[in-house]
Amino acid sequence: MSINQQIQKNKIALPLIIVYCISTAIVVLGKKWLQQWGADPTVIIIGNLLLFLVSVASLFLYQRAMLHATTNGFLKNTYGGLFLKLLICIFAVMLYVFAVKEHVNKPALFACIFLYFLYTVLEMRSLLHWNKARRNA
Repeated sequence: MSINQQIQKNKIALPLIIVYCISTAIVVLGKKWLQQWGADPTVIIIGNLLLFLVSVASLFLYQRAMLHATTNGFLKNTYGGLFLKLLICIFAVMLYVFAVKEHVNKPALFACIFLYFLYTVLEMRSLLHWNKARRNA
């Protein structure tokens, strides 16, 4: 593997890291504004951290899938990344709902759903850029 390919491989998660840092800063700095809208900043920060970690893990599974020589290996890693992200998010939401019962903070959950879609788009965009750079190298 050339140095250029190694740098490209290490930069694949950079957009996710940037969005995580920016979104966390927005939540911390806009805490009062979020509370005025009825959103719990703690729920959003924990959801953002969980989504970031799961997105990075699934991104690397998708990356492994793109490098796999067989269709079986490609599908195994692709579905692994998809189900990892989906099941951990469902488990986290269920855990939160059962823990707080009738005090579920819906605005914070909607903010986390928005972050889920944002991380998913960035994941796919990073993966497509990485794959394009890999093929052109």
